[in-house]
Amino acid sequence: MNKNLYYIECTCIRDVKFPNTEFHIGDVLYYNNNASSKEMWIFYNKNYNKIFSEKDDLYLSEAYENVQRYAGLHKGYIPFTRKKKNARIYKKLSQAEWIKSIIERREDFKCEIKEIKVIYENENM
Repeated sequence: MNKNLYYIECTCIRDVKFPNTEFHIGDVLYYNNNASSKEMWIFYNKNYNKIFSEKDDLYLSEAYENVQRYAGLHKGYIPFTRKKKNARIYKKLSQAEWIKSIIERREDFKCEIKEIKVIYENENM
């Protein structure tokens, strides 16, 4: 019996700043809305403009603007991981295609759906 699973590989097509990380052209990331690494955490402090210099304030302003563009895809973390082993796995191709289209609409990444073929063999022969 064969079964196919899917994950989404995203290649960055423009430089993008987020509060705790930056993605650069050519970076390869994997979609996972439950990824929760320190790097992808969305640091938010309403008083950040009192803490940082004007230069930092402009950087954070752009970073938070980028976070808002991904607001529907995350829960406190940017929905990506750098490790393939942590990519979200989909059982249905249609689900992966839907998420891929949402990510690509933001024009930061070119995404590709990768297939994992799982083959089950009966050992009782």
